Amino acid sequence: MSLDELPKIGDASFNQKVAVAWLEQQSEDQQLLLTEHVFEQLLSNASQPRQSSGSACSKLCGFVEICSRSASPVLKRFAFAKATGMRMFNYFTEWNEQDGHRSMRLVLDYIVSSIMWNPDLDISKSIKNAILDDTISVITLQASRPSTKSSMIVIDHFLQKKVVYLSEVLLVYQRLRKETCEVEAVWDSFISRVFAWMELRYVWTVAGKLLVTILTQPWYQDNKSSKHHPSTWHKFILSGLKSNIDLLEPIKVYIFIPLFRTDPASTLVYLSELTSLQKLTANERGGWDLNAMLWVALLEAGKKTGVVGESIQASKHNMDVAGHIPTQILDTLLCHGSHEARASGLSILVTSLSTTKPYALETLGLLRKHLPSFHEDVDPKIRYDVLGHSRDMIRRLNNSIDTLRKESIRASKRSKTKALVSEDTGLTLTNDKISQSEGRPTAKVELSTEILHEHEAFVKWYTSFLKEELVPTASYQRRITSLRAMNYFLKSSLIEGDATSIKRWPANLLIDDTWFRSVLDLILDPYDDVRETAASLIMVLQSRGSMSGPPAQINGLFSTPFVELQTFCRKANDLALKTARADHCDGAARSQELLFRWSSDFDEASEVLNSIFSNLEGKLCAAERDLAAAVLQAPVHGDFASLGYIWRSLTGVQLDQRCLIILDKLQDRAILFCQRIWKAVQHILCDDSPEGHLPEELQLIEGLDTKDLLSYSFRAIHESSNLLRTIAQNARYDRKQGFLAPSWRNFENIGNLTFDELSNLRHRGAFSTVSQTFTACCQLVHCIPSRQRDTDLLQKWYEGALNCIYTQGSTTRRSAGIPAIIVGILASKADSPSFRDVIIKLQEIGRQPAFVSETDGSNLAQVHALNCLKDVFKTSFLSPRAEPYLIDCLQLAAQSLQSEVWAIRNCGLLLLRSLIDNLFGTNETKSAMEAGWDGRTVRISYHKFEALPSLLINLLELGKKSSGITIGTQTAEAVFPALDIIRRAGPPEGYFERLYDIISWYLGSHIWHVREIAARTLCSLLLKSTWLQSIKLLITSPDQSSNKLHGALLTVRFLLERLLQVMPEQLSEENIDVVYELLSDLMASSNCFHECTEAQAVYMDILNFMAKTMQTHLNWVLKEHATIGIQQGLGEKPLALLNIRKGEGAVQQALWETDEEASDILDQELKVALATDINVACGMLEAISCSILLQTRVARSRLAITYVHVCLATKAPEPRTAALEGLASLLDIVFSSTSEDIMLGIVPSEKTMLDLWLDLHQKPINSSLSDAIIRISGPLVAVSLVRARGQIDEDLARRLSSWGTMMSDAGIADRTFDTRIAAIEAINSLTAITRFSSTSSDGNTSKIHQSHLPWLLALYDALTDDDVEVREAAAGATKSILGLELVPVEAGSRLLCWLATHFGQEPDFLIHVGGRMVGHNFGSTNFVTTDLTRGGLLKVDGLNWVSAEIQLVEAMRFDDSLFVIEEHNQYIDEVREAKRWANVLLSSDLSTASYNVTKTLAEWTLAGLRTLSRIAQSESAKDGDGPLGWTSKPEVFAICARILICASTLAKLKKNTHGQAYDKGGEERGANEMVYNTVSEELSRFWKLGHDGQTRVHGLLLGMCGIET
Repeated sequence: MSLDELPKIGDASFNQKVAVAWLEQQSEDQQLLLTEHVFEQLLSNASQPRQSSGSACSKLCGFVEICSRSASPVLKRFAFAKATGMRMFNYFTEWNEQDGHRSMRLVLDYIVSSIMWNPDLDISKSIKNAILDDTISVITLQASRPSTKSSMIVIDHFLQKKVVYLSEVLLVYQRLRKETCEVEAVWDSFISRVFAWMELRYVWTVAGKLLVTILTQPWYQDNKSSKHHPSTWHKFILSGLKSNIDLLEPIKVYIFIPLFRTDPASTLVYLSELTSLQKLTANERGGWDLNAMLWVALLEAGKKTGVVGESIQASKHNMDVAGHIPTQILDTLLCHGSHEARASGLSILVTSLSTTKPYALETLGLLRKHLPSFHEDVDPKIRYDVLGHSRDMIRRLNNSIDTLRKESIRASKRSKTKALVSEDTGLTLTNDKISQSEGRPTAKVELSTEILHEHEAFVKWYTSFLKEELVPTASYQRRITSLRAMNYFLKSSLIEGDATSIKRWPANLLIDDTWFRSVLDLILDPYDDVRETAASLIMVLQSRGSMSGPPAQINGLFSTPFVELQTFCRKANDLALKTARADHCDGAARSQELLFRWSSDFDEASEVLNSIFSNLEGKLCAAERDLAAAVLQAPVHGDFASLGYIWRSLTGVQLDQRCLIILDKLQDRAILFCQRIWKAVQHILCDDSPEGHLPEELQLIEGLDTKDLLSYSFRAIHESSNLLRTIAQNARYDRKQGFLAPSWRNFENIGNLTFDELSNLRHRGAFSTVSQTFTACCQLVHCIPSRQRDTDLLQKWYEGALNCIYTQGSTTRRSAGIPAIIVGILASKADSPSFRDVIIKLQEIGRQPAFVSETDGSNLAQVHALNCLKDVFKTSFLSPRAEPYLIDCLQLAAQSLQSEVWAIRNCGLLLLRSLIDNLFGTNETKSAMEAGWDGRTVRISYHKFEALPSLLINLLELGKKSSGITIGTQTAEAVFPALDIIRRAGPPEGYFERLYDIISWYLGSHIWHVREIAARTLCSLLLKSTWLQSIKLLITSPDQSSNKLHGALLTVRFLLERLLQVMPEQLSEENIDVVYELLSDLMASSNCFHECTEAQAVYMDILNFMAKTMQTHLNWVLKEHATIGIQQGLGEKPLALLNIRKGEGAVQQALWETDEEASDILDQELKVALATDINVACGMLEAISCSILLQTRVARSRLAITYVHVCLATKAPEPRTAALEGLASLLDIVFSSTSEDIMLGIVPSEKTMLDLWLDLHQKPINSSLSDAIIRISGPLVAVSLVRARGQIDEDLARRLSSWGTMMSDAGIADRTFDTRIAAIEAINSLTAITRFSSTSSDGNTSKIHQSHLPWLLALYDALTDDDVEVREAAAGATKSILGLELVPVEAGSRLLCWLATHFGQEPDFLIHVGGRMVGHNFGSTNFVTTDLTRGGLLKVDGLNWVSAEIQLVEAMRFDDSLFVIEEHNQYIDEVREAKRWANVLLSSDLSTASYNVTKTLAEWTLAGLRTLSRIAQSESAKDGDGPLGWTSKPEVFAICARILICASTLAKLKKNTHGQAYDKGGEERGANEMVYNTVSEELSRFWKLGHDGQTRVHGLLLGMCGIET
């Protein structure tokens, strides 16, 4: 017997068929032994990580499958044996969990065949039962084996292959769980277990697939129709969503979509049921509930699978689920306040499996109405989805229009053919016959034509909308979304190589002079992605590639596009030279690239290059001569960026030899320029503290500071390094084929320069850029032909890096650029220096001992080596190769943590953090990291790191080597990482007992933090059913000390919290009683307990936690705690934390009681705390606010009085702030859950509230208390309104108006976020109880008291706040007013319409409307009276409007500062605001009261129009407006837009009110009409002037004039 005849089993040449054939030839008594040997070898080879196991799994499965078909009975019995099947099953569950691959599916197929086709039925049944028991035990947490994902795959596979049926699965589950309830309840329990696993992202797919199988597969083998009816699906899915609301997206993707594909008929039945359950379309309160979420998600899934159709007009309550979605449903979704609802609504609206089917007309209407709100959404995920839908929409629109046009042509031809046939044959038909035979086709043709026209009209609207989104005042979100949508539109509209396609439909709808000017302006936008996208749009116009000439003439452009671009480049360069701002210089650089690309030939393009090189040469000479002057007058980073962009455009472009020779010379100059600028600024960026460094010789230069100098230096190196990287990356191209590539000498110079920079730089931003260039050089060394190389650059750089490690001082804790050098060298994947050699060398350096007595810490090679290793493991493309060295590096890091030298310990800690991140990944949330292991998931594959468990134990043993139970701080630092790994990953298999004993020892550490980390780690080990026995042993340990008792109690506290999160069934009433008994016995028997106040504090914390979270009455326990011997005020023991916990206990006690005595006790405890320790009082107040026991009317009333008493009893701001916040929250709860009569019985009396309000303003106030006062003001005003029963007297009206003014002032843009959010929360409190009826008793619009107007206007302002949290809170406040939960932008528009409806006749409101139209914000007073503005004010009932001329003078003032102070509100669009308020004015009832407003508005507008005309004429003498012209500045554009919008509005008013009589004299009416006429005439004059070829006013502004061409 010998296996020598077979090739080695691990070799690639091993063939399983040959092996089985050889085994069959052996004697029967040897076959089994030989077969087992081959199987064991194959299984061992397959039991390796995927990257090393190769095809071993396929060979293993092939071997046993061929054995099962063998003619040899011995081999066949072996293949069908239970032991073989279970070994294969165990292999699958172990290795598929974290290292699965496609071949694993073969293992499942073998297991299925070993059950289904096993000749021995007993063995078949035994295998099946054993696997079912194992997998279901894992899924239901009855087994500790961490193989959930594999177990679910096995059960799903068995159900799909009909190996088992659902009834068998249920029986096994009942037996394991000992369930005796009904079948539906058992299914509910089992499915909830599966849903619980969907909290883990990596289980989503398999858990969803299993759930779909359970819902759709039959229960019994002999009854295929017995399965879960769709009506029962909802309770299972709803229960899963209730447990975790974040599961909505996984449910949609992994359950609903597969359900539609697996069983569409049943899923439609389920959809019908959900439709009847949801309340969203009924606009009921709380309509966006779980039912609505599931319904919308199911609709979206149905639309994506093609089962649910397009939108149609239908009843909002009736939906043909097999056909179409009613428009009303989509209209509700698209403007809903929930991001999920809106995103799903857009997906439902646009998604279709067909790319040629025309949109329903209702769909186009909804897109026009709601698409703008999606473009400005602050959530990048929603905007990303919108762009994806826009791309599909554009493609479908183009295809649909093409299809409709073809159909129209075919229909026209058929019609003509029928007419000719009719004339030739003389056929005559009666009118009835004509109607019958041709009426239907004619109607179809007319409908098709109508649909075609609607689609074309929509495309026209869409292009206009995209252009309007580019206004300078639009938010970043609108600009970038519009630009990217334009990119999709043009790429689908323009034909490559056809220069005339920009003049044809649909491209000509978008591309005109207005679009061209707007996009050019955005090339200098502050945001980099906006600049990049805008430049790419201009490039799209060039149909034949770079240097092929400019595009054809653009509609409406007076000059050629090339001339316009040249003018733009000149302006951009001038602006960049004046400001040196990064955005201006980058935009100027991009414009130079466009000019280069648009050149007609290389000679013209080389002129652009020569101009750049000439400018850069002069600037470099200036920097070398006088760096300070160059910083202030000659920035170079824009020129380097220009060369970088141009060289990038030449990448991959084939050129003739003449061009290459010219470019080679320029390339040499470019590299030389990079070397020169490095020499010029090296001393700035290489200083040990570059951020604050200003050389002595530059300190007296006027206008120069460190920011200017550092910005100049950093940006110069940043852009020059980008240029070098672009040149180096061209090394991958072959110069012989006509591509521009660097020579070997160029490449070597680039690499040496970047190495020199990295080894000397100290500015982190600079060396992060240079490191990318150096890495690129290292990776591209092999691209240079070996015959051209005369130096081994990688070896040279590696030796240089080692020299830096040994010689450079440890000036920074991250070693500056040295780690980047090592990372770059390793990224080359070279054989020399090899990855292994470098890592081992770094480890060797890092292990060298260092002693404080021998070093001052300034020159430590160990620091550099450790930092290099850290960066290797942090680099994503190196970390997989570094994985084999992870354990060694962990040992090195642990060794470093014990060093005497702080710098080495610190770097060892950084390395350890990098290694831990490599083990766990970086996708884990902070909350998940802090929570620790959940007792079921596989966080680390310990089998991949076999030495890791031993290493963890060795690290933990270090602490036990110290004397007694104490350890030093340095040893603690080494222990923390080991504890952290075990806490987050759980214990490795087989090491539980040993780890438990060691970690328990650390509970007695004298260092508090060590005890806490040990307790949290021990908590991860105790997540099992025997936790009670373990904590009993911990608490009653015979060798108990004060520290050990404190650590044990911490373990109990953390364990209870974690069990509540992951294993709530363990916190049964019986188990809780056992915990109480343990705590009670401890208090009575432990001497250490009475000596340790920290232990007493944790003891109280445990009791408070159980009282708060488990809703158990702990009255008797809390009272017994009073017997603890604590001596207050002796100062011998730390009592602060204990006092806080006692205070929280007193709160729990008082909240449980129902008598007045408990309330008095709480007040007394708070008074004592306020007098002795403010922190205790604040802790008690926080405990009150977190309590869930405040459900009764008496408790709430009592607590409200308590809050007031706290405010009156102290002057300290902190407890008063906490009390006011608690009172505000309490009153909000009362408002939302009780009737007005009951509410009045709970809230404090009017006198009490007045006393409170006066007291708040008579004591010291800090910023937090000020915000709390603003916050409480809303509920207090609301209570006053409720008491008034809707009758607002003069005093209440004055208070309400003053409060509204206060809210408006608190919402000003320059207020802090906390102040603004407090104001809107206060308004929310008022809207919770304020109900405005829409109509009065006579059927007209009901009149609302004017005193409400100030806070309603403040609410509107909050809807345009800069912070999304404030806007969303404001949108929530509008729900009670508008009756809908809306997205902020839609809520703002509708609220303004609502205000116009209810206050349109109020003079104050109309004054406000006029003021908003001219840019005057009455709340914040944007334009204040200064010396500059005096004399330019217009009086309107005592309110000052700054004239347009003064505003323009201020806005047009040039600011050349390097760093611009941003506006407080980047969200608000002044143009949109002006249009909204103009519409309000148009919709208002303009009567006598509005005469002064319109008259003054007309005067302001007329003066503004004349100013605009004067400026336009004066600017035309220069370059006119045009790109980067005087209207490109957002502030100027906004003022111009206001003037023109006011003018067009007044022109419309003139038409609307023509002939309408005012109650004024004829002379005044005539004067008013004369002003209107003058405004219209001046508007027409400006419109004509703006279209002149010299003035070239912005097309978007001219479009606001409202004059049709």
